[in-house]
Amino acid sequence: MQIHQVMPDDWELWRDIRLDALASDPEEFGSTLAREQTYTENEWRDRAAEGLKLVALDARPVALVAATAKPEGLYLYSMWVRDSHRGRGVGEALVRTVQKWAAEEGWKIVRLRVYDHNLPARRLYERLGFVDAEEPEHMEFRVS
Repeated sequence: MQIHQVMPDDWELWRDIRLDALASDPEEFGSTLAREQTYTENEWRDRAAEGLKLVALDARPVALVAATAKPEGLYLYSMWVRDSHRGRGVGEALVRTVQKWAAEEGWKIVRLRVYDHNLPARRLYERLGFVDAEEPEHMEFRVS
């Protein structure tokens, strides 16, 4: 498996895995499959260029994560791993890559939102050093 940083020219790669994620687990995202299926090539390119976008590849795309600048720190979002690859370290590899990138870019805090009912994700983030933030259903990691 390899972690690939998505660039604007990789927009189709980002689009395909993002639409798969929305189709598979729509309740975990702040958008909908119907909405994102209407995006144009330029909109996908713009999204690929925003912040950091990563895709895990294992012959095909199997996971994604994104991170973007917010006033309170780097915000990790859109974390998703295909059912076939869950529990195999893919999510951990993606989050560790975001943490490393955050340190290299000088970020002090990485924040994320994870629903309380999503216990596997919460355990993953806790194992990687995230702690509960003051805001409900949010966690943060202090970059050292």
